[in-house]
Amino acid sequence: MNKKRWWALAIFFVLLIVWAVSLTKTNLAETEGTGGFKAYLNAAELGQPWTVQTYKEGSGKTLALIKLEGVIAQNMTSSPNMDFYNHQAFLKQLQEVFSRSDIKGVVLQVNSPGGGVYESDEIYNQLLELKTRYKKPLVVYMSQEAASGGYYVSMAADKIYANRNTLTGSIGVIIRTYNYNQLAQKIGIEDVTFKSGQQKDLLNPMRPMNEEEKVIMQDLVNESYGYFVDVVSQGRKMERSQVLQLADGRIYSGAQAKRLGLVDELGNLDTAIEGAARLADTGDPRVLLFSNPVPNIWNWLLSFKTPAFDILGLKQQIDEDRSPVVMYMVN
Repeated sequence: MNKKRWWALAIFFVLLIVWAVSLTKTNLAETEGTGGFKAYLNAAELGQPWTVQTYKEGSGKTLALIKLEGVIAQNMTSSPNMDFYNHQAFLKQLQEVFSRSDIKGVVLQVNSPGGGVYESDEIYNQLLELKTRYKKPLVVYMSQEAASGGYYVSMAADKIYANRNTLTGSIGVIIRTYNYNQLAQKIGIEDVTFKSGQQKDLLNPMRPMNEEEKVIMQDLVNESYGYFVDVVSQGRKMERSQVLQLADGRIYSGAQAKRLGLVDELGNLDTAIEGAARLADTGDPRVLLFSNPVPNIWNWLLSFKTPAFDILGLKQQIDEDRSPVVMYMVN
């Protein structure tokens, strides 16, 4: 690499760091009055992957406000403009919130396009188990987006609120893969695979997919889709046949979802908090906000680990394509 390229790379990094610091200050400034930088330091000292801040003072019982933001997946890194989601930390956060004796009700704010079938189902089942064990009401507020897996986890709620412009629904399953066979032939790459069984290299992107493989993958999709329909039927107290009419994968606005019975009420976050307070038999509740203490920009910067940052990420993409991921996810 010549000197000009080194200088260009150095300038890029300096600008990136300046931008990161600026954005981090903005993120911290936005939390002032509800804990701010002190809350971040306290969380770090306690070794917690989240902060606890006062969202609203009140003379009544205490409610918890927790946020599910971003793509629901294990080890999910984010872009600088997206929320960072840590699956294991979120599960621990749920356990902490429900087990605290001072918290009498929970509001879960969902802003997610969905994610992995496994992770979505894990959250859903944990929410059901925790609210039953601790006998605490659970209210969901859908903000900008609560689609597919985001809608799936919401089915554990006692009541669901959405904004009229919320994007929700997308009841369905998707597996996406890529095939590089024609490209490999053009550039002279030959795939050499040794396998113990006919389907051991299922979804090998270096050769065309055969009909038997398509049947196998479609069976996986259909099975997960059936679980999704059952969860919606149970959560919304709807006939399965009625859910099937709505579950073709399309998204709905909050207003449409209300008319179709997919959510209970329209409003905003405060409306959902008021609803949770009624279920907890209290007025003027005190609300504690549990949130990720790490500024998103640092999570994004730390996600660059490969030489030259592997900007194209082609090798990683090929490796991931060999491992099918079943998703409750907006396409």
